[in-house]
Amino acid sequence: MSRALKVLMVVYFVVLVTTGTFMVLIVNADENSAPWIGLLARNHGIVFVWHLACWMVMGMFSNYYWDLFNMGRGLESVQVERIVLPLLTSPFVFYPTYNLWLSSSSQSYILFEVIIFQSGFFWQALFTKAKPYDQTANI
Repeated sequence: MSRALKVLMVVYFVVLVTTGTFMVLIVNADENSAPWIGLLARNHGIVFVWHLACWMVMGMFSNYYWDLFNMGRGLESVQVERIVLPLLTSPFVFYPTYNLWLSSSSQSYILFEVIIFQSGFFWQALFTKAKPYDQTANI
């Protein structure tokens, strides 16, 4: 595994843990909390979007590693080019779940984390079901 990929993985896990910690602080915030926690609570949507994005990327990478390990290969066989395609499809995977969260009245954040992880894990379903339409129109 290349050094750049290792650095990106460290940065990813730092962002995941940081946003997760912020979400715990936001959920447990009250009027007596520190001012910076109040600021986070007022802007909880921004923090949660970053946290959801981390869960989605984790789902995509989990799918990639699942396929890699099922082929009998290890982490040394990781190809950065094969990881880029899921990241390019991420807006198509992320946007429906984000809109679902915006329109929901549920206070359960874990529900949306599970949904976005699953959506990230099954990202390739967007392409395997899409087929060119080759029939001529019958009028």
